[in-house]
Amino acid sequence: MQIKSFEDVLQADIPVRLANNELSVSLYLVDGMLIDTGPSRKADMLTSLLSQWEFSQVVLTHHHEDHTGLASWIQEEKRVPIYMHETGIELCLKRAKLPLYRHLFWGKRLAFEPEKIDRIIQSEQYTWEVIHTPGHAIDHIALYNREKGWMFGGDLYVQSKPKSMFRFEDVPQLITSLRKMLSYDFTTYFCQHAGVILDGKKVIKQKLDYLISIQQKVLFMFNEGKSTKQIQQELFPKKHMMNYYSFGESSPRHFINSITQITSSSMKY
Repeated sequence: MQIKSFEDVLQADIPVRLANNELSVSLYLVDGMLIDTGPSRKADMLTSLLSQWEFSQVVLTHHHEDHTGLASWIQEEKRVPIYMHETGIELCLKRAKLPLYRHLFWGKRLAFEPEKIDRIIQSEQYTWEVIHTPGHAIDHIALYNREKGWMFGGDLYVQSKPKSMFRFEDVPQLITSLRKMLSYDFTTYFCQHAGVILDGKKVIKQKLDYLISIQQKVLFMFNEGKSTKQIQQELFPKKHMMNYYSFGESSPRHFINSITQITSSSMKY
């Protein structure tokens, strides 16, 4: 684990490895506010760190276990309020039922009791706008500080040109959320997996342009009568290891279906 700093923001960058696959996940401490908790698989090092860090509230960008794995421990040990978007609250009131690969990779996520976050949240010195940005998760939010030009974006970015999507992700919603984010005047983007990005708007625009381009190509081929398999072979001919580790939960097929299924549904009515 590496502890990094950017102005008055502390970042705990935690590498997580399973077999030959490695992914980093970050949590941030800013102005007495903890943003996400990290995964329970790294509980030993994280509980030691979080015992030292001083914070009076926690904001969760969404309910996934790599972001909420230590929420139960924080609630019991630190006794501070934990906030998230209202659509994720019920999901967290019971222990998460995870696919095997996610349980092995990130660890379990025990039940905890979060509170509904308002559209504006106040930390010790800063005011934060809460932006609902679904697409990766229904309850996904970003935090924007106008004064500093900071955007804490959870998992909305991660990378500019994904070749695969999880079964639960929704490309049209991601496009809408990225457009919404770009309507804000920010410079520095804080990603939970890619870290601190100084030219934040540029990378968000890159991902938006890429997703729009893929959406247009998928719809063109779909309207020509091509199957999901044919579209995948043309646009995403190579598989990566996560497709295998996740037993297909992360797949180019889901990327395509999240576009064509919405189109098919709209064509029925």
